[in-house]
Amino acid sequence: MAEVFKKCTSYGDLVAGSPHEQEFLQWLLAFLDTPTVWFHLSPVEVLYWEDAGTRIEVDGTALSGLAMPYSRSAAVEGRLVPAEEDVEGNIAVAEFPPDVDDAKYIVIDAARRGAAAVVFTGRPPRRVVVTGEPGFKLDAAPPLIPVASFEEVEVGRRARLEVETRSRVTYSYSLVAFNSFDNTPMISAHWDHWLVGATDNCAGVEAAVLAFSELVADDVPVALGLFTAEEGVAPHIPSFYWAWGSLNYLKRWRPTFLVNIDVIGVGTPRMYAVPYLHETLKGLGPVGDPEAYFDSVHYERWGLPSVTISSLKDTWGLYHSPLDVQVDAANVLYVAELAKRVARLKPPTPAARLEDYGLPPVDDPYVAWSLVYNYLVVFKDFRHSDIVYTNVYKFLKERGREYRRIDLLGGPTLCVEKCDEALEAYRELTLLVRV
Repeated sequence: MAEVFKKCTSYGDLVAGSPHEQEFLQWLLAFLDTPTVWFHLSPVEVLYWEDAGTRIEVDGTALSGLAMPYSRSAAVEGRLVPAEEDVEGNIAVAEFPPDVDDAKYIVIDAARRGAAAVVFTGRPPRRVVVTGEPGFKLDAAPPLIPVASFEEVEVGRRARLEVETRSRVTYSYSLVAFNSFDNTPMISAHWDHWLVGATDNCAGVEAAVLAFSELVADDVPVALGLFTAEEGVAPHIPSFYWAWGSLNYLKRWRPTFLVNIDVIGVGTPRMYAVPYLHETLKGLGPVGDPEAYFDSVHYERWGLPSVTISSLKDTWGLYHSPLDVQVDAANVLYVAELAKRVARLKPPTPAARLEDYGLPPVDDPYVAWSLVYNYLVVFKDFRHSDIVYTNVYKFLKERGREYRRIDLLGGPTLCVEKCDEALEAYRELTLLVRV
């Protein structure tokens, strides 16, 4: 692989605000420096968090593990007890759930029942963010108790869990490069990663840099957005923790078309795009509706044109683990070429008739689209949630009553228990937002 990938993967836990990130940023600036390219550093306040050593000691034998972000330092003693049993005053033990994001629901439940800490087991160990709020909001929601990940521990034994972390509020920077002062499309990727981060997302940075450089060589007006803090996190640790760096950038400067690359290098790259782009993208490769786990999530929430190219569905076995160390170079080159082709497209303007939903029209077609099509966080119970991109009016009308809680992603809760009333709550909310 090329230099950018090798440099990116030479760091473990390349996190926002770290000294290693500052070094990598300076290296990137020197690597990208050409006479026809200008740079902008976009500052963002972040919580720099570092795992300084995590271990569990059982019968005099110590095992090393991984602290789960954003746990604080702690030393906890207690019996290792299965999480579904009586965990009060002890250390709850659970296998990683099939959907690793559900780990936080196990933690929230264990903390509610008095657990002193939670240990997740499984091969490979993982570093997955846990927070203290069931939904995904921008309010503060730090983890309630310390959480760590080990390959294996033996339940029933007394143990001492030591989690040593360091954290501080500091500034990080997203790097934006461009060859034109006009409004242009942007090819983007995030560089921050947990552990080695080969697919997530050093390969994505490599592909984005390659696509941008080749478009610049062809005199195509384009921007490159290399984002910090995609893995997290704002200083107050919100439960909607990811894509923090891109949120801060995109609130101020908005490219005409966002072509994002995230989690590539193995499997089949797919395009995830807002539905009004599907016809335009047809013929370039597999296309599906948006997924919330990328930097494109904010453009999708705002109804703006964006595409993420990703193989996330094929990488769950590697995701946020020490196994994420290798990629296929041909796969990365293919994604770079695909990103170039997508960036040259002219995205159509969306059309959503608010009158069909009993709402007066608005002048901005992107706002109109976002009022109809957006992300919901839905709960059938409080052990799992799904984030769905959907026609909100149709979904709430046809399926609202199936759920015990429904939230807007990054927004308010529409209902708890009485979710057959969620549609009217959303209608009133959209009218309020418009005022």
